[in-house]
Amino acid sequence: MTNRRPVQKMDALHLTISNGLSNLGKDTPYVADANEPDPRYLGYGVRAPEMRRFISSLRPELSQLYAEQKGALANRLIHSGYGEQKSVALALLERVPDYFTPVRFDLLDDLMRQLHGWSKVDAFTKAFLPGILERHEKELTEVLRRWNRDSDPWLRRASVVLFTRKVAQSGLYKDIALEHCDALLHDVEHLVQTGVGWCLRELMRWHKEEILRYVRGLRRMGVSSKITLYALRDITGEERKTILDHGQ
Repeated sequence: MTNRRPVQKMDALHLTISNGLSNLGKDTPYVADANEPDPRYLGYGVRAPEMRRFISSLRPELSQLYAEQKGALANRLIHSGYGEQKSVALALLERVPDYFTPVRFDLLDDLMRQLHGWSKVDAFTKAFLPGILERHEKELTEVLRRWNRDSDPWLRRASVVLFTRKVAQSGLYKDIALEHCDALLHDVEHLVQTGVGWCLRELMRWHKEEILRYVRGLRRMGVSSKITLYALRDITGEERKTILDHGQ
């Protein structure tokens, strides 16, 4: 007979998590994350080392949940608005990589719209979405194209930040990434501009000549230096000096 936690006890588990985080926040002088300017982002002020210990302490209990229960609890945690609860949600969702099939992409879209901050948007985009892209490339690409045109700047950022790190290294998604960067070249939001620059910087590590030509073209077009200088961060010495001196 299984001893897995019944669904009706999700409320109690969520309350245990939220109370635990709230109590940890009382022991810190920080009221929230100073790097998160979006007013929708809530925080208890729990620092990263304490978060790691707290999540580790939850693992025995969280491991007893079914995939469906992990998904349901993650949904509650994300909708709380608190960044620390969202971190617990990410730890949960990383343990159920097959949970988000295309039939749940409406839920995925809803959860991403609740993140509202650099740390959480980037964490979910880098740690969680690549596995979904690998398993459901066609369907997730359609979602990403919608995010690329969305009114929410965090989703626009996610539509390019996904194509960094291991996704960039794979070499499989360069054309899609450049399509998304093209659409955001004149975006006025700083968080989107830096996302585009970061994406180009990562792509340049694996497709240097092509992406460098692309960035030179952006400089000739007068595209924001927030994008182009970020993209050129790994270009150093005389090569960088030549590009900056000649504007190309």
